[in-house]
Amino acid sequence: MNEKTANIELRPTNRRLELFSDGVFAIVITIMVIEIHIPDILAFANDRAALNHLAGELLAYALSFLVIANLWTSHHYLVFTIHMPARSTIWFNNLLLFTISLIPITTRFLGMHPGSPRAAAFYGAVATACTGAFMLLRSHAARKTHNEAHRLIHRRILRRTWLILAIYAASIPLAFVNTGLAWACFIIVPPMLFLPIIRAQPIQAERADQHAMERSCP
Repeated sequence: MNEKTANIELRPTNRRLELFSDGVFAIVITIMVIEIHIPDILAFANDRAALNHLAGELLAYALSFLVIANLWTSHHYLVFTIHMPARSTIWFNNLLLFTISLIPITTRFLGMHPGSPRAAAFYGAVATACTGAFMLLRSHAARKTHNEAHRLIHRRILRRTWLILAIYAASIPLAFVNTGLAWACFIIVPPMLFLPIIRAQPIQAERADQHAMERSCP
């Protein structure tokens, strides 16, 4: 067995990376929903303050659930493009999972104090960290993949993600100006995540343009 073959056999597949990540995503969502407590007074009376408190917790949970669901979906397809992750891939993934594990804390804080500038800023900071960590992982995947189509898709998504990162980053200072503006940033992002980013024709056209540029180079 030569050294090259040994190095390939010692490298893990993406299966274990995906399984561990799926477990973290599932635990994070479970913790978030467990943290929601229905006030006992609502079982016997219409307490407006208690109802508003519950509504704040449910809204914060819904926003975080959509963010995590999108991260999980994107992560599923991203890992598919890295068949044999390197050690650096694992640590970029660990960084992403670390930021995601903070979401239940900030979701609980924001849900309990929806009008607090510090709670909104904390939520925005964690959302920014999650987006930034995912962009690092995707940039790494774009460099490591040997599939040109996958590389173009990663780069295309990265260009789109910069806008989401900017919105979350802007929510941090905006929280101390007006918490409503920070909430607007949080609410704007989830619908953006469902907009189509990848289409076959633009990717094929981009590949054709790239090949044409390469042929024109001396």
